[in-house]
Amino acid sequence: MPEPTVDMASFLIERRTIVLAAANEEISRAHLEHYDEAGASVTADRLSALLDLLITCCRDHRLDAARDYADSLAAERTGHGYPLNEVQTAANVVEEAVWATITSDLSAEVHGYALGLVSTILGAVKDRLACAYVATVSSEPVRTLNLDYLFSGSDTAAGSA
Repeated sequence: MPEPTVDMASFLIERRTIVLAAANEEISRAHLEHYDEAGASVTADRLSALLDLLITCCRDHRLDAARDYADSLAAERTGHGYPLNEVQTAANVVEEAVWATITSDLSAEVHGYALGLVSTILGAVKDRLACAYVATVSSEPVRTLNLDYLFSGSDTAAGSA
């Protein structure tokens, strides 16, 4: 029997306000120097952009946009002196807000699918960010896991890095 699924893009669109309110509240509590300096409005726009990316990837079941976003984000944030931990924290607060909404608003039978989908997308973003940050301070290229086979459901690439 196939695992129950849910249209996560529609779910996140419907709960956008709730997710962003929770994420904005948590990031303000984190007191991240560069995000505090940027201001609440800029930070809210950034969290909204990440949620938009998540919605797009959930809808398309593709990670291309996540990789492009992470590359662009890493270049922009490193160029402005943001430490990796601040950028990763911003991604984490969105992920935690989405998790809370999933576990409170979806039936338990779809939690595995929903949490797995969201975590795969945001995990790919965070992994790519980390690699890009490390690459800026290292002369060696940074390798990452190939998550395509996990996301697409194909096990043909299993075990490849």
